[in-house]
Amino acid sequence: MSLRVCGGIYRSIRLECPSSGVRPTTDRVKEAIFSVLVHDLQGAVALDLFAGSGSLGIEALSRGAAQATFVEKTKGCIEVIEKNLKTINDRARAIIIKADARQFVRTCPSLFDLIFMDPPYHKGLATELTPHVYNLLKPGGILVVEHSPQDEISMPAWKSKRYGGTNISYFSRSGE
Repeated sequence: MSLRVCGGIYRSIRLECPSSGVRPTTDRVKEAIFSVLVHDLQGAVALDLFAGSGSLGIEALSRGAAQATFVEKTKGCIEVIEKNLKTINDRARAIIIKADARQFVRTCPSLFDLIFMDPPYHKGLATELTPHVYNLLKPGGILVVEHSPQDEISMPAWKSKRYGGTNISYFSRSGE
């Protein structure tokens, strides 16, 4: 399966997708997410949790983020992320971490302006991890969670939208 960068400096560049084990974000959903984030991308430090192909972090880099950290536990996905970063010729602004997302969230010392979390559906990960991932946001930061409509997230989202079998929920950390 092939993906593409939807906007920014890498617009229309085709990206690879791992052959199995991932559910890539559709162009329609990606466009919707980034239209909401249009004013929050310039210079942002982003985290792509459950990165898969890395397409959300790469989209953020394409649209002005200063840096993206990709967290993924499978070797095949990490190889695809590396390949995709090579395709856009932008390895310098990327950090790839091979780790289980739960473990990473528990031990991460960094804070981020923008976090994308797209865990596997029907495993309760969005419900379990959202409050913990929220704590990795800088004041004024935004967490975007792509999840199954059946996942109940206990925190109030400032925006939530459904696209077929996908919900996108946005959480913002107030400027403290």
